[in-house]
Amino acid sequence: MGAQATAGAAIRQAVRLSVALGPNTNGPRERLCRYPYSLDMADLPDVYDRTRKVITAFVSGLSDDDLQRHVPATPDWTIKDIVAHLSGDVAYVYAGDFPREFFAAFGEPAGVAKLNEWTSKMVAERSNMTLDEIIEEWETSTSKLLEGWRSGIMPHGLPIFAANVLVTDIAVHQQDIYGALGLERDRDSAALRIGTTGYIVSMSWRLQPAGIPPLLFDLGDKTRATSEGEPGATVRAGRFELFRALSGRRAPDQIKNFDWQGDPEPYIPYFFPYGMREEALVE
Repeated sequence: MGAQATAGAAIRQAVRLSVALGPNTNGPRERLCRYPYSLDMADLPDVYDRTRKVITAFVSGLSDDDLQRHVPATPDWTIKDIVAHLSGDVAYVYAGDFPREFFAAFGEPAGVAKLNEWTSKMVAERSNMTLDEIIEEWETSTSKLLEGWRSGIMPHGLPIFAANVLVTDIAVHQQDIYGALGLERDRDSAALRIGTTGYIVSMSWRLQPAGIPPLLFDLGDKTRATSEGEPGATVRAGRFELFRALSGRRAPDQIKNFDWQGDPEPYIPYFFPYGMREEALVE
C-alpha cells in the first residue's frame, strides 16, 4: 500500500461499520459505513484482558492517598474513579448498554453530552465500592464478555465495533493513571497502537463531511492517513504523543507545536472527540 497506507490497513482483518450502529443514525451512520475499520478480532480480547491485568496489579499496590489523587487528564475523576469507569464500561456493554448516540454524532456536542452522562453514571454507581470490589466486578464482567467476544459476538446485538472502543478506552485511561503519578510506562503497548489507529480512522468521519483533505500522520516507524487521497497536511510526532493528542489529552497549542508540513489550523478541532481541552497537559 505504500507509505500513505490508510489507517484501516494497520491491523489485519477488515470489518465494516455498516452494521455497527443500527438504525436511525442518519448521516453520521453513512460516514461510519464508508470506511473499513481493520482489526484482528481474535487479538482484541487478549489485548484488552492483558491490559486490564496490568492495571489492576498496578492500582492494587497504590496507597489510599494515590487512589484519591485527581487525574490531570480527567480532572473530575480520581485514580479510583478511573478504575470504576473501566469496570463500568465492561459491565454496561455486557448488559447491552452502549452509547450509540455518541458514535452516531461523533465529536459533536450533543454526542459528547450523552457520553459524559453515560460515564458519570457508572462512576457514581461505584462510588461506595472499595477498590477490591471494583476490581472483582471488573474481572467477573470481563470474563463473561470474553466468552462471546472471542467468537466475534458482542452481547445484545451490540456492534463488534464496541470491542475496539473498549480496547482504545482502556489504553487511554491506563496512561491517564500513569500520568497522574508522573510515570512513563507502556507507551508502546498493543492497546495504545490499536487506539492510535482507531482515532486516526475516526478523524476521517469528521474531516470528509467537512470537505477537509486527509491528514497524514508520521509516527516515526510508519505513516498513516485518515483516508485515501492527497493529504492536505502532515503531522509528525511520536506515537505516544499523537495518541494522547487524538484522545483529547493535549491542548491546541501543544498540537500546533508538533512538526507540521502544511497548515495545522483546519485540523486542530478534529483532535478533540470529547470536547476541546483548554489547558496544556505534559506527561
